[in-house]
Amino acid sequence: MVEVPKNGESSTSNSKSPKKGSIPLYLINGVATLWDAQVAATLHCKHNISGLRAGTLPGVAQQNGFLGLPITSMREETAYLVQQGIAHLVPLSKFPTIPTKEEIQKHTLKRIERIKKLELETRIAENDKQQKQNELFEKGGEKAKLKREARAKAKAEKEAKMRAEQAEESLFDDSNVAVMLKNNINTDTNMIDQNQQSIIPNSSSNYVSSGYFLPIPSHPVILPSTSSSNEIIQEIPSNNNSTSFSFPKTQRDKGLNKIFTNLQKKGYRIGLGPRFGGEYLIYPGDYLRYHAHFTSQILINDESIKPKELVAWGRLGTGTKKAGLLCCYNDQDYEKVNDGDDDDDDQIEYYSLEWANFG
Repeated sequence: MVEVPKNGESSTSNSKSPKKGSIPLYLINGVATLWDAQVAATLHCKHNISGLRAGTLPGVAQQNGFLGLPITSMREETAYLVQQGIAHLVPLSKFPTIPTKEEIQKHTLKRIERIKKLELETRIAENDKQQKQNELFEKGGEKAKLKREARAKAKAEKEAKMRAEQAEESLFDDSNVAVMLKNNINTDTNMIDQNQQSIIPNSSSNYVSSGYFLPIPSHPVILPSTSSSNEIIQEIPSNNNSTSFSFPKTQRDKGLNKIFTNLQKKGYRIGLGPRFGGEYLIYPGDYLRYHAHFTSQILINDESIKPKELVAWGRLGTGTKKAGLLCCYNDQDYEKVNDGDDDDDDQIEYYSLEWANFG
């Protein structure tokens, strides 16, 4: 298996190299995935694209509520990023070849060697740190030891003097008092010696390994392939017949792509809306700052609308504290006034629906 540079270009690809700064999106069974946390933050903050987190770790608590990398993107998000020149697509093989026994053995030996090297480096670092601590302790240990002994001796003498004064007034005779004072002084001295021994570190203690670190690449491994379907995709035509990423392909796909791009240019953020009964959830800004303002329905060309559907969409939007948004796309009998004009405002119309005194 061969690892590739982070720009995502396959080592066997014959296509033109992606432009500098282009973000690689890795296609897995037609779904674009993103594996780099920093790139995900760039898309979220700069390009208003967040995607959906899909990564889980076995045994991690609450992993269903807090998913991680990789991030999967909608078809509309993927097409938008490629068409705007922000990203390019790197198809991955659907059925990667199974490694041979020799490759598995070679990879295992490298992994074991890497683990042993990391453990050795960690052990050496721990020993150096322990040695420096012992040297510092020995330098300042003598003076500190004398001070501790002086303080302990003064404290013991003071306590002995107080006990002697109290014993003079007791009912015991002088011989018993002397024996008690002597025993108390010996006990205090033994406690001082035990405390000093506990302060001195034990250099002969057994070493406990602190484990090792395994760096995880921020992009998947691409296997060498001579198939033309694995070439980097930098452009998406209007009639996309690619086997790796076939969007937009139908007339409805084209309308979804145009509406998504138009809303993005207007500054809105778009998320999936099936759980609220619509095609998209439309936010006025960052998902983390705002609730969705619209739940959208998509109408392509001459699709008919039933009156009860208008009522249902209006009540649905108002019931979820949102407005219903009808996104209408019509490219029939449309002629561009200027050649090369990419403005789709004349092809797209929006109508908002609200159900008064409801919800």
